[in-house]
Amino acid sequence: MSFKGRLRRLDDKLERVKAVRGRTKEWPADPVEFCVQYLGFNPTVYQEKLLRDPAQFIVARWSRQSGKTHCVAVLLLLSCLRNRGFNVLVLAPAVRQSKIIIRKITNFLPKLPKYVALKPLKTKIEFYNGSRIQAFPNSPETIRGEPGVNLLYADEFSYIKDDKELYEAAIFSLATTNGRFLATSTPGSRESMFYAMCTDDVNFFDFSRHHVSYLDALEPNGPLKLEILEKLKRQFATDPWRWRREMEAEFADDEDSWFSMALITRCVDQNLEYIREGTILTGR
Repeated sequence: MSFKGRLRRLDDKLERVKAVRGRTKEWPADPVEFCVQYLGFNPTVYQEKLLRDPAQFIVARWSRQSGKTHCVAVLLLLSCLRNRGFNVLVLAPAVRQSKIIIRKITNFLPKLPKYVALKPLKTKIEFYNGSRIQAFPNSPETIRGEPGVNLLYADEFSYIKDDKELYEAAIFSLATTNGRFLATSTPGSRESMFYAMCTDDVNFFDFSRHHVSYLDALEPNGPLKLEILEKLKRQFATDPWRWRREMEAEFADDEDSWFSMALITRCVDQNLEYIREGTILTGR
């Protein structure tokens, strides 16, 4: 073995020793303190509200680009660091979307001690204390066999195909751990589970609900810039329903459309790469 190889092996051994010692490390209980002390950023007021929400069932209806993924990544990361053997499942309309949260968490890792997670993967991060975060495909059969889930996160839940079937398959995985469920999305169809979670006070009365409009996320209270948003709003003047869904985070169907949002959503396959209008195709 070369000198560099022996040095690398020694370095790995040292990291494993640190990992064993690190099992007793006390991470901050307050997520906001964790953000400031370890990750180097101050959460917005609405991010603080979500991070500090102790509810078992949470639904977050936020506008585009308001910092949702950043916030949820902190929540999942700290949950794994503070609890041994903590099992987090990430669901989304497609695997490529569920991997986004994994990538965001991976980007946080260089700010933490190296032993925290030595070899993160694109769909899975395993931590030094036995905790793990996994990105799963939108498949009830796959989720049904996963034991001992502590936190189930559904991203863009309003656009997940067969959302009711997936929810019913996934939610019972929390039964043995008394785990938590978090769903986030911009609004879509009123026939979705996400809509029911946001509005149904009979079946989903125990859900803690968070709503963030683009107005809440404008600088200096959030990352959105007023100048470009004013231009975008003018561009969407002929499609106000799209603006309401994407930026005001309100459920809105276009009254002039032939097809409902529910029907359109059901017809979209998130695993396909769609050809943009105007693309020139060349045959062989």
